[in-house]
Amino acid sequence: MIIRRDLKLGADVPVTEDMPFFGGEADIDSLDILLLLSSIEKEFGLRIPSEAVGREVFANVGTLVRYIEQHSTGGGSSAAAGNSASQGRAPDYLSRLPHGEAFRFVTRVTQVTEGESAEGVWDLGGSEPFFAGHFPGQPLVPGVLMAEALAQVSGLAAGVSAGQGRLAHVDVRFERPVNPPAQIRLRSRLTRTIGTLRQFDVVASVGNTDVARGTVALSFA
Repeated sequence: MIIRRDLKLGADVPVTEDMPFFGGEADIDSLDILLLLSSIEKEFGLRIPSEAVGREVFANVGTLVRYIEQHSTGGGSSAAAGNSASQGRAPDYLSRLPHGEAFRFVTRVTQVTEGESAEGVWDLGGSEPFFAGHFPGQPLVPGVLMAEALAQVSGLAAGVSAGQGRLAHVDVRFERPVNPPAQIRLRSRLTRTIGTLRQFDVVASVGNTDVARGTVALSFA
C-alpha cells in the first residue's frame, strides 16, 4: 500500500478511511506528504496541483482516495512554461546562490522565470580538482555534484523572494555517464509548494541527450 510504504507506518498503525494526515497517531510532516504525492502521481498518472494540496484533499485517507478516483481518468494538465526573464540588464543570478565559487556548479544562467523555472549551464574542462580522484585515467562527472548543480538551479527557479533554500530531498536517476570535457545543460521547473517545501522537476542533458532526471525538494525555512 502506497500510504503505508511512503509514510513508513508500522504494522500496528491502522490505515483506515478516516485516518487523518495531520494531528493523528502517525508522525507525518510536509516532506512525508511531498514524497507521497510523487508516488501517487507516478502510480496513477495524474498531476495534483499545489492548490489542491490542502486540508480538504488531505483531511484523511478517504478524501485523498476520492480525489484520486475523480481525477485519475482525466488527461492531467501541465502548466505552461513561463516567459523568459525580461530583456535589458539581466540580474546577476549567480551572485544570488548561497554557495561560494569553489562549490558553485553552475557556470552561467541562461533563463530564469522566478517562481516557475530556471536553466543554466555547467562547463567542465576536465582539470577540475575532483576529477583527479574520481576514476583517475577515465574521469567521470560525479553524479552527486550533478544533483547539486540541479539543486542550485532549482534555488534560482524558486526566486529571490523565497530566500535561501536548503536541500531536503533528492530523487535523481543518472541515465548516462558524462566524461569531461562537457557542457551540461541544467533545467528546473517548480511543480509544487507545501509549507516551506518546494519541489522541482529537474533534467540535466549533454547535447540532445538527457543524462539525469528526477526531482529535487528544497526547504525555505
